[in-house]
Amino acid sequence: MPVLVTGGNGWVPCHIVRRLARLGETVISYDLMEPDDLFRELLGEDGARVVYEPGDVTDPARLRAVAGRHGVTSIVHAAAITPPEERERREPARIVDVNLGGTINVLEVARGLPAFRRLVYVSSGAVWGDQPGTEALTEETPSRATTLYGITKHTSERLCRRWAELFDLDAVAVRPANVYGPMERPTPGYVGATELREMLRIHFAGQPILVNSLAGPFLDWTYVEDIAEGVERIWAFDGPLPHDVYTVTGGRLYGIGDVLAAFARHLPGVTYREVPEAEATYRVSGAPPGPAPSNARLAADLGWVPGISFEDGMGRYLAWIREHGPM
Repeated sequence: MPVLVTGGNGWVPCHIVRRLARLGETVISYDLMEPDDLFRELLGEDGARVVYEPGDVTDPARLRAVAGRHGVTSIVHAAAITPPEERERREPARIVDVNLGGTINVLEVARGLPAFRRLVYVSSGAVWGDQPGTEALTEETPSRATTLYGITKHTSERLCRRWAELFDLDAVAVRPANVYGPMERPTPGYVGATELREMLRIHFAGQPILVNSLAGPFLDWTYVEDIAEGVERIWAFDGPLPHDVYTVTGGRLYGIGDVLAAFARHLPGVTYREVPEAEATYRVSGAPPGPAPSNARLAADLGWVPGISFEDGMGRYLAWIREHGPM
């Protein structure tokens, strides 16, 4: 069953590509970015089942031609621009075109493919936005997204639902948690960095990590391989799924102090301390914990819970960082 993964050479999608290839599937990675040595290293022998197709999701003719030529029967749509605020100001129309227009193009291609099985749309926890006073974040929590990324992700979820209703298309959205793990690197759609990578850059520059708070932001850090497994479970489920939106998260929040303590346990020479804001080399919000995302729906419907603990995941991630550095 050939499967097309849009944005497949990127950080999280490349782990999805590897999992699907390990199942013996032919995986077509459709991406603007050429596959780099890190991706080929990650795939290893599984790379023999991966086909690389250059392309932009804003080019529907190219997308349709690639899907048709390979006999694609399912799609994991992960291509997106994840912009910092500066990029939102610089190219808002391009962001909307890729994140929203690209989803429409993928939906249109999917409904025209013979024997098409399922579209899995890779959304984001950014759809929730700030949720003060909320006890837990579930798939039913109303969106309060304010960034272009969150707005386009939530709108794309709704587009998937409407296309499913109009055209009897099997389309499911998955909301990954705050991800950490190997392969975070600059790509055409992602040039920022997680808090983890930004702080690690300070350490690898030979400096102590000086933060103005060991509290927030509190985020649901979930290891990238667990995220990829959750997507795989949704992709592989035989028959209609009970719901069309699922959250993939460890469901537990970790503060800056938790992260830095893990750095110190797994990376020789890491030093950090809390300082006044004016002296900080990395400034954080210091906010208290907010509501935690819930994985209850995915656990109930598919039996998925994360298999890699925060401690184990940090060990694996930082071993990769020792080898490759924080790019």
